[in-house]
Parts: sequence; structure tokens; C-alpha cells
Amino acid sequence: MIKNISFAVAIGAGLLSFLSPCVLPLIPGYLSFVGGAGLSELKSGQKRRGVFLRTLFFVLGFSTVFVGLGLLFSGGGMLLSAAYSRKASIAAGIVIILFGLNTIFGFLRFLGMEARFHVKSKPVNSIGAFVVGMAFGSGWTPCIGPILASILFMASRAGGTAKAALLLGAYSAGLGLPFLAAGLFFEKLDPFWTWFKRHARAVKWVSGLLLVALGLSMALGKLAALNTLAFRLGYEAKAFAIHKQAAARAVSLAFWAVMMALPVASAIIKKLKNREERLVKPFRLVLFVLLATAFLLELGGHVSWFNVLSGWLLYQGK
Repeated sequence: MIKNISFAVAIGAGLLSFLSPCVLPLIPGYLSFVGGAGLSELKSGQKRRGVFLRTLFFVLGFSTVFVGLGLLFSGGGMLLSAAYSRKASIAAGIVIILFGLNTIFGFLRFLGMEARFHVKSKPVNSIGAFVVGMAFGSGWTPCIGPILASILFMASRAGGTAKAALLLGAYSAGLGLPFLAAGLFFEKLDPFWTWFKRHARAVKWVSGLLLVALGLSMALGKLAALNTLAFRLGYEAKAFAIHKQAAARAVSLAFWAVMMALPVASAIIKKLKNREERLVKPFRLVLFVLLATAFLLELGGHVSWFNVLSGWLLYQGK
């Protein structure tokens, strides 16, 4: 049964796909191609609205393909009888472990072969960006192939088409949301690109080790144990929110206050180091407003974030 822990794994896998060495360095090129803007326009923030809108349709395009693959794989998994279910999980776990080891060491050369559609002409509108996204999603690139394949194996064991679709939707969100952020704030992300280019090898190792851990969990039947742990944590959070409301609110308010203080402190430190640094930037302002909104919602009693957390942990994926 696919529960919240599996969705968290799928979102994390999508994020790792975005950070993979053969996707992240190409993000400027993807955004320029899909958004119809030159790199200078991306860096200056020109055509931001148009780039973001086309990037959104690009993300919807590859998400459509990934969810479709999830439905296809879930259908294959349901053909297996209960007698073969455990053996199938072991086999899938072993394959995922091999994918993880190959991500680190690259000993399976055939996984490095690309099989995707190459679009030569730039899309002229959002529909074109959607088609390009589908072409991107139809390919098995050397980096995201093993990660995507691992999530598809999980989808085949999901126990239903709806759960498999949600699982691949979570993977698509993990891959797509950073794309959207890059399209919206490209000119602010130069330090981000530089840092990850320097640490590409570490990202590759982390991706491979997480795939190995996922494969071991599936082969040993421990994914259910992780779901049970998440359920227990959700139950404890729910009990804490109900029986100790004042304490739960205090902890939540303290958390959001610290989160609000971090970007402010970071901005002040950068301003002190560089007098030309702008103290108020759009991204920092948006982040601060979002955090302040969460703080005020808790303070006014409109939202209990402990209840939100417990609801997510207790979610059964139904």
C-alpha cells in the first residue's frame, strides 16, 4: 500500500532528477528554448511572465507522460497474483539497487544511452511548450532514467491505478516545481547553479545511495515499516495538538518566527559585507510574506500547523 512516506520518496526522487548532472547544467538552455528568451533576457528578468507560463506548460507536458507511464506500470503490477507479489517486490528492489550503484559507478553502459525525441524548432506558444515537455518526458536520459525507473517500479507495486498516478504526480512535482522556480527567479539563482556545479559528484553519490536504500527497503519489505513509523508520528502530533493546544501553538509560532528571522538575518549580513547589496529583494520579500502569513494564521487560531502535519503523516493515500 502506498502511503505518505512513498509520496515523500517520490517527491525527493523528482528533486534529485532535477539536480542530476545532466539536467541541472542544461536548465538555462531548457528555459531559453522553451520560453523563447535569450540568456541575457533570462538573467535580466525580461519576459518573466512569458517564460514562466511556457515553463508551466512544459512541466505539464512531461508530467502527463510520467503519470501515463505510472498508469501503465501499475496495470502490469496488478497482473501479478498475490503469490508472486513478494517475489516481485524483491526483484524490483534488486533492480533499483543496481540502478543506484550504476548511478555512482556507471558500470551499466547501456543505461547511458539516450532515447528521446529531439525538438529542433523552438515552441511558439504554450501548446508548443507542452509538446516539448512531452518529448522531454518521453526520453530516458542517462541521469533521470534510473531514478524514474525506480519510481515506476514503486508504482507497479502501488496497489491501484489512482495511487500509481498520484505517485508519479508526486515525482513530477519534485522535478517540475524547481523548473517553475527557475523560470520565475532565474536571475536570482546564479549562486545556486555555481554551488551545484561544484558539488555535482556529491549529488551523484547522494542520488545513488538513496536509490540503494530505497531498493533495500523494497526488497526487505521495510517500506511498510517506514509507513508505520510515519503513522505513529502523525498520531503523536495529533494527540499533542489536541491535548496540549497551548504548547503546540507555542512550538509552531516559535518555528515560524525563527524561519522569518533567517532570511532577514541573511539579508542584513550580506548588506554589511557588501554595501551595494539590496536589503529588500523580491524573492526575500515573497518568502518573508509567506512565512509571516503562516505565523499569523497560527497566531489567529485559523490554522493549527500541528494538525496539518499530523494530517499529512496520517494520510493513507486513498
